[in-house]
Amino acid sequence: MIDLVKNYSVMARRLKKSVIRELLSLTNRPGLISFAGGLPSKELFPAEEIKEITEKIIKDSPGAAFQYGSTEGYPPLKEEIVRLMNGRGYDVRPENILITSASQQSIDMTMKLFIDASDPVFVEQPSYPGGINSMAACGARFVGIPADDDGINTDILEEKLKYMVKEGEHYKLIYTIPDFQNPSGVTLSAERRHRLIELSKIYNFIIVEDTPYRDLRFEGNAPSPLFQMTEPGNVISLHTFSKVFVPGFRLGWICAHPDIIRKLAIMKQSTDLCSSSFTQAITAEYLRRDLLDEHVKVIIPAYRKKRDCMISALEEFMPEGVSWTHPEGGLFLWVRLPEYMDSEKLFYEAINRNVAYVIGSAFSPDGACRNNMRLNFSYPTEEQIREGISRLADLIKSHIGR
Repeated sequence: MIDLVKNYSVMARRLKKSVIRELLSLTNRPGLISFAGGLPSKELFPAEEIKEITEKIIKDSPGAAFQYGSTEGYPPLKEEIVRLMNGRGYDVRPENILITSASQQSIDMTMKLFIDASDPVFVEQPSYPGGINSMAACGARFVGIPADDDGINTDILEEKLKYMVKEGEHYKLIYTIPDFQNPSGVTLSAERRHRLIELSKIYNFIIVEDTPYRDLRFEGNAPSPLFQMTEPGNVISLHTFSKVFVPGFRLGWICAHPDIIRKLAIMKQSTDLCSSSFTQAITAEYLRRDLLDEHVKVIIPAYRKKRDCMISALEEFMPEGVSWTHPEGGLFLWVRLPEYMDSEKLFYEAINRNVAYVIGSAFSPDGACRNNMRLNFSYPTEEQIREGISRLADLIKSHIGR
């Protein structure tokens, strides 16, 4: 057999396996309580409504639903997305929208549109591995910016920008998850949002705003979306139905300036031609009936209750020296262990105790955050949350002071 590795492209050689996906493969065992996935609760899927809509579409309009569709997206779905977004404080039109095969395709195409090999790219520290992997495949050079409970530190970002201007670096964009960030659960404060927008104008860089969790707010007031705080060409906003509707439909969308949308549509033509016409038609009808807002009203209190259950269990069982974020929404919280602990080394012991999480280093391009772990509260039951946190706490207690 020929040497395949020799013949792989440069981009293929840069691809790395997903740490999260590899770890999840270890969690398929009876009795294991998993906080590892970013999964919506399976009990809350709107199965009956989808069944009725699907039957109607198959009966009334199978030609459109079963046929190839437009690369830019199924027009009725785009119209419904415009109505949805404008009802949430945006000001967009169909030409600002490109339907994608969920937000991972949105991230991947956006990074390929802008990043050349060796380009410095600003990312939050920690950040979403799917975004990191897409940028790494393009050959990006990561510039991590620390984040705290108010989101990315814009003062440190400005210091990095000043240095890069001085050195003549050709930076282009920052990738940020401003609402209930994955993995930390924190939200970028209004003050830092304004500063980030100012910096993008002063230093001429694009903001890629990845916002899959924004609708999942349990409490507090939502800061303005970055897309609405400046000209459309300055921010590319990525959205998905996966966290608030049906992840299996694999539908998302990009909201950006029409010039950017046209470029991305050409790129999408060479990847999958178009997203599924069938799932787009179902989703369009679901939105037309205003069922999404009703569904969100159901899942928010359910997830809030689970978040409260997890925080209560952490407060009850975790030893001194362990802390965690208090997200106002989303699906995750971020646990900070004592600095001498390594969550990757603890992971395999946790699996033996039938509990799983995602290791902190999976969320850093340079392998930092080793004393952190991400916990998901949306998927397990409340009983599983309490038992799983108890198991984790016992494990951590056994390593305190080692």
